[in-house]
Amino acid sequence: MSVEEFPRISEYGLIGDARTAALVSRYGSVEWCCFPHFDSPSAFAAILDRERGGFFSLCPADEFSSEQRYIENTNVLETTFQTGSGRVRILDLFSVTTEDQKRRAFWPDHEILRIVEGLEGEVRIVMRYAPRPDYGKNIFPLENRGNIGIACSCDEKLLLLRTTLPASSVDIRNGLEVAEATATFTIKAGTQVHFSVVYAEDAPAVIPPLGEPAVARLEESIGYWKQWMSQCKYDGAYAEHVRRSVLMLKLLSFAPSGALVAAPTTSLPEHIGGIRNWDYRFCWPRDASGIIRTMVALGFHDEADAFLSWILYTTWLTRPNLQVLYSVYGHTNIREKIIDWLTGYRSSRPVRIGNAAEKQFQLDVYGEVLDGIYSFSPYVAKFDRETRDFILSLGKAICKLWDQPDEGIWEVRSGPAHHTHSKVLAWVGLDRLIWLAKKYSWKAPFEQFESAKNKIREAIESRGFNPALGAYTRTLDGAELDASVLVMPIVGYCDASSPRMRSTCKVICENLSSNGLIWRYRHVDDGVTGPEGSFGICNFWMAEVLARAGKLDQARHYFEQILKRENTVGLWPEEIDTATGEYLGNYPQGFTHIGLINAAIAISKASEGVKAA
Repeated sequence: MSVEEFPRISEYGLIGDARTAALVSRYGSVEWCCFPHFDSPSAFAAILDRERGGFFSLCPADEFSSEQRYIENTNVLETTFQTGSGRVRILDLFSVTTEDQKRRAFWPDHEILRIVEGLEGEVRIVMRYAPRPDYGKNIFPLENRGNIGIACSCDEKLLLLRTTLPASSVDIRNGLEVAEATATFTIKAGTQVHFSVVYAEDAPAVIPPLGEPAVARLEESIGYWKQWMSQCKYDGAYAEHVRRSVLMLKLLSFAPSGALVAAPTTSLPEHIGGIRNWDYRFCWPRDASGIIRTMVALGFHDEADAFLSWILYTTWLTRPNLQVLYSVYGHTNIREKIIDWLTGYRSSRPVRIGNAAEKQFQLDVYGEVLDGIYSFSPYVAKFDRETRDFILSLGKAICKLWDQPDEGIWEVRSGPAHHTHSKVLAWVGLDRLIWLAKKYSWKAPFEQFESAKNKIREAIESRGFNPALGAYTRTLDGAELDASVLVMPIVGYCDASSPRMRSTCKVICENLSSNGLIWRYRHVDDGVTGPEGSFGICNFWMAEVLARAGKLDQARHYFEQILKRENTVGLWPEEIDTATGEYLGNYPQGFTHIGLINAAIAISKASEGVKAA
């Protein structure tokens, strides 16, 4: 594949350091990375524009085939190339270690470490390094600083490339339309060449040495990931997929605050050539319930605690109202803008940064946050007074807001409506709050909460179920299907075996699926033109509901239908094309991986005869 061609979205692996992340194609090219954080401007963005985006490519000069995988129980990516003359592999990673080790040794804030290793024969490798800071808006020249490396400076921010190649073998070209370093070298079996890209700003840069120290950082990073994964206590159904998914969720976490971004990318399209391109490099409180439930179930209590702490701190800043999304530091000004100088992935325009959903009202967020607090409550002996008052204020907000229309879980841009899923989560919020208040002996307006909770259920059952359709519907008094209602038994609103839920599952399977994949909705005016793919988490929701209903064969069917489309590194996007299996939307998608884990746990419990919580 030439550098001018777009790889498929499924042909990328992800590396990261729990602060930012990079996409690396199976053709050996780093084609997306933002420094210093997930939502910072990109330094490499060739996935959104082959000419202006920027990339760092290492691949054989001659025709090759390639395979990509992760080293077991780590986020260290291995890409193996086979040519007519030999075989070579590239190990790609962000160097990571514990905070204690960072304090004891000189570790860079952010380092992409790339180790090229000959396995058989000898292979000619071409290196092309073309960073494009600030989303590729301008060309920033490269400067050869001798032993220090090749520098690219932008607004007092520094990208520094270092290599064990002789300095004389690297050629630098600067011009109005180009700033690129290139080299061609031969790698023989048993030898290595190292590359390191370091990002630094506002302080003297830590420039880590290559050679044996770089190998030590590789081994330290592998050890870090394996030690972290040793906490995972899950050995049930689909264990390999669960373990890869939780490793991916760790890559999407932001260690300084405990937040978790929805995805590390922006503007990967939900339809090739279409306009459904959004920025997901932010944190949605909606994910609270799923993430905390997942991390607790797998044994990662520190991560669950950190995310809950972030949720409580961040939502406290906007109390008593909850915002739909926040930055990794809890900021709320995330204005949506269009980057018009980038062509987009395979001409899918516009490229957006920021997300206009920040201004929407989404009622379900209140229930998700309260359900997240409830999920972690077995590990909390007591909440302080301010936190208690804040939690109670969420219930009062639900009582005030539950009968108002909202934009809903899918953040439609067609205007507010009375979404059934939103009402269900409002009910969940009050249900969990009543339980919490009783557990911790809080003085609470129980009569008010119970009254509102009963009114919400009455509205859902009288107006959210369409007898003619035989299903819960997208909106109250509606006739349109929406897979979001599959969460009803998952969040404890009803039993998965209830007649209405069984009927709803049947109707969704018949009308919202194709080739075993489930759409979130179809033929709905959501305010945005153009089609989209099936929604990954909807398959996992269906699998979890069916498992809870004791229908194990059907549950495994919908779980494995999506597994058929799995890429070689076990990462999942937001959406999948039902006809071609092509990945669509931002990638990797945390929501999809959360759904996979929870569905696998439900299937495992059901197969053992254990009722899911």
